[in-house]
Amino acid sequence: MAEALRIALLELGPPGLRVAIDDPLQRGARPHAGLVLRGYGPVVRSAPGLWGLLFSTFARPAARGALESFLLSGLGQAMERTTAARRPRVVVNCHPLLGPAAARSALALRPAPKLVTMITDLTVVHPGWLSPRDAHFMTPSAVATRWCLDQGIQPDRVVEVGLPVDAGLLTGPQPGETRAGPRRDLGLAPGPPCLLLGGGGEGAGRLLPLVTALDGSGLEVQAVVLCGRNRRLLSSLRRRRWRIPLVALPYLEDPSPWLLASDIYIGKAGPSALAEAAASGLAMVVTDALPGQELANRQLLVESGAALSADSPGELVRLLGELCAGGGARLLEMQRRAVAWSRPGASALAAATVLKWL
Repeated sequence: MAEALRIALLELGPPGLRVAIDDPLQRGARPHAGLVLRGYGPVVRSAPGLWGLLFSTFARPAARGALESFLLSGLGQAMERTTAARRPRVVVNCHPLLGPAAARSALALRPAPKLVTMITDLTVVHPGWLSPRDAHFMTPSAVATRWCLDQGIQPDRVVEVGLPVDAGLLTGPQPGETRAGPRRDLGLAPGPPCLLLGGGGEGAGRLLPLVTALDGSGLEVQAVVLCGRNRRLLSSLRRRRWRIPLVALPYLEDPSPWLLASDIYIGKAGPSALAEAAASGLAMVVTDALPGQELANRQLLVESGAALSADSPGELVRLLGELCAGGGARLLEMQRRAVAWSRPGASALAAATVLKWL
């Protein structure tokens, strides 16, 4: 989402505009802060229940304040140095735990840049996004906007923009049009439905059991598995021989070509994955959701008609059989609903919102 916003800013902004994405873990963060932020991947892959417990625990004011102070001690100086070197006019924070450090680095400058928080939780919004409360807020949904207002944020400080996605997804094939070109370019077969399985950047969820069930289902499909940073999953998938055509991929900075070649997204209910799949016109089958913010995402997409929910590999196989039956009429309808749910103008609207503060 940060990269999509960066590209939109460069396209819409004035000549000479400079836009940088800074990862505090890559710029001098102290080890204790890095340990906390890097712990997300192993936890969501191996113990999603523990993640749910941590999510709810650090939603409480006392625990959240302690965590923010802990992270500030490890990130603050590094972010101040980076921000001072950049001398930005606007700072956009895209992480619920980085707000205090982003605010301190902004306030250290004169004149202080505008601070904008880009919330990425679609439905259940973590209170950490409100640190600091005096920022301006961009929200991804009406639910998130209402949450901000209920927390006492003034309406003139909240802009609902959607979730920014790569603009290349918006020019790809739409429901009912052929995806043969993108498939040919990627070496995929032109005919069988293409299933895109993903577990976010960390490769979380039950991807290996899902692939195993698909492989033994007898369905005429092909599969692309985005393994993210889950090296164990990538190795397991590449070692085995599969009956169905299968491509297993490591973490990709830009998965757009694979999205544009696919028909159905299968996997975790992460907001970025759902937004990208919807913008690409993919029907969705949600098989996993992290406790906390993602469980409600699943329900939101199911209610929109763009997604189905599968609680087991067997149920996934049954649902896919129904989607692909009868000439795929139901699949086509879900793809249309996915496009209707998506916010194709999100990147441009977010960029325009940021640019007005330059």
